[in-house]
Amino acid sequence: MTAAVALSAALLTACGSGDSAASDEIVVASPQCAHCLAMSLLPDQMPGQKVTYQNFTKLTDLSTGLASGRISVGQIDYTALVSLASKGLPIVAISGQVNGGSDFVTSPALHLAENDWPAFVTAARKAKSEGQPLKIASQFGTVQDIELRLELPAKGIDPNTDVEMTNVPYEGMGQALSNGSVDAAIPAQPFAAEIIDKKFAQHFAYPYDQPAGDLTNVVVVSKTYLTEHPDKVKEIAKGMSKLVPYLKTTAGQQAWVAAIKKYTNVPDAAITAAMPQLSPDYDMPMSQIEAIANAMYAQKLIPESLTAAQLRDHVDYTPLSEATGSSPAELGDNQ
Repeated sequence: MTAAVALSAALLTACGSGDSAASDEIVVASPQCAHCLAMSLLPDQMPGQKVTYQNFTKLTDLSTGLASGRISVGQIDYTALVSLASKGLPIVAISGQVNGGSDFVTSPALHLAENDWPAFVTAARKAKSEGQPLKIASQFGTVQDIELRLELPAKGIDPNTDVEMTNVPYEGMGQALSNGSVDAAIPAQPFAAEIIDKKFAQHFAYPYDQPAGDLTNVVVVSKTYLTEHPDKVKEIAKGMSKLVPYLKTTAGQQAWVAAIKKYTNVPDAAITAAMPQLSPDYDMPMSQIEAIANAMYAQKLIPESLTAAQLRDHVDYTPLSEATGSSPAELGDNQ
């Protein structure tokens, strides 16, 4: 089960369960990852509001809390958003959060120079001709998985026939590379930094030269919360409009690193290597969301192709537009 599918299943179970957070309290939640833990700094950007933060090791637990009302606002990734939209579930994106953090790494045994795609194509074709196609570890259904599946065709590689995509959780990619069971991987940070630091693989390329770009994380609320607490949603959007620029400052970076150290056991070296690859951004480019949705449909991760209107029903630019003074078009609403 992919993370996006698991999240959808949890929401289907939880919707209508009846629990709700106190109306005067805003509960912010995110998973435990380098990108995600920036959300733990949101309460400090919302003075005058009663805001608490929770982090979850399982996305299903976060999504259940979001759907039931125990969590006011949650951070997920764009593949999860598309999965929810494909099922018509009542979740609405109100802000971008942090993008980037994907790294396509290759085994040292391939002897590939950074960004030498012609050499990668040659290696892939040779391996395929010998009946042993290159194996690429990818956590199916994640943003990183979709980015690479969009990137490879642009470089002359069919991910379905020219290489063998193997479903491996981020946590297992280092071991798979070290024991030779895969030849390359597409981990998220900080797993990529740890893999490179331990010399299980080397950085090859960032998979952003494709229609989805580097979209990663998005901030969502339930439609019920949006309807019943529009004032709180406005405050959340204001907080995000302050948090994202803050994350780009020296002080913000230091606070972000401190949060990662507080909630995870990621080594300092990996955090230092990962941070420059993370891109805080509250824009929500609809054309790139569509590209993700189209790729997910092509990979049969969602049951039907989604129209722009269907996706648009799960993205509300109004709160962020009011908070930032930018028009919806400037924030990514190109419909």
